[in-house]
Amino acid sequence: MKTDRTGPRVLRAGAVWLVRLAVTVLGVLTLLFFLLRLSGDPAAVLVGPGGTLEDIERVRRELGLDLPLWTQYGAFLGDVARLDFGVSAYTGEPAISAVLVRLPLTLQVVGATLALALLIGVPLGMLAAARARRPSGRAITAGAAAAQAVPNFVLGMLLLLVFALWLGWLPSYGSESPLHSVLPTLTLAAFTVARVVRLVRAGLLEALSQDFIRTVRAKGGSRLRVLARHALPNAFPPVLAFLVVDSAYLLSSTVIVEQLYAYDGIGKQLVDAIFQRDYPIVQATVFVVAVLVVAVSAVGDVLGALADPRVRREAAG
Repeated sequence: MKTDRTGPRVLRAGAVWLVRLAVTVLGVLTLLFFLLRLSGDPAAVLVGPGGTLEDIERVRRELGLDLPLWTQYGAFLGDVARLDFGVSAYTGEPAISAVLVRLPLTLQVVGATLALALLIGVPLGMLAAARARRPSGRAITAGAAAAQAVPNFVLGMLLLLVFALWLGWLPSYGSESPLHSVLPTLTLAAFTVARVVRLVRAGLLEALSQDFIRTVRAKGGSRLRVLARHALPNAFPPVLAFLVVDSAYLLSSTVIVEQLYAYDGIGKQLVDAIFQRDYPIVQATVFVVAVLVVAVSAVGDVLGALADPRVRREAAG
């Protein structure tokens, strides 16, 4: 008689995820806290160039910046636990609210990029593997390698020049409509799609050399059908793992892309806040990104296990 261990496994996985989340966020925020203190006096920034020494001292007392550093750090962690990062020095609104308002714009671009990677990258990778020795397959592989070699800001400027300035098909800056997210998405998606193409191709070619694939081919299955039904499930887990890791890369890459297109996501907001030394916005943005990265990693672990045929067979048995 078999014992169902699914419940304890789920609880154990949830506990591990919570610990990972806490450790990661704590480490990132601790590093951020000390780096911001080393970059200059926040009180002087808030007062501005026209403020007097008395004004600066008054602001330091109001913000608790005159206290010992470790006391400030403890107070900072207490505020983080309450999701209180203060108010923006320039807009006066709560920092966490200001970040969460812009977060959907960034997630829209990142989500569309991952969707393109699956909808375009996987079929092209399968085609490149099915026609590995033909000119079309080699052309797909060469195109993927070329797309990986082009930096985001270079590709972004090219797309801006062609589709916004020359053809006038798409808006060049802003985030007022879904059309404004097209160019940022294409800029981010180029590398991700190209990488997925190469991963799928390599995984399928490796799977084709295995004995069970030869058996299926011997029964008369076409090469493309064998790739789709038998080889792809075994080659897909590494692709999924890459997309999980790439999600964190995409979140960081939005800093460059959103600046290029003046797209009002959290990447552009973070850069603006750094230049303005708007510490509450910087802290809230880093906190949100850290939580997202850990959450995506946890979801990726679950999806990777579910996508692995060996795990499914073990669960069924």
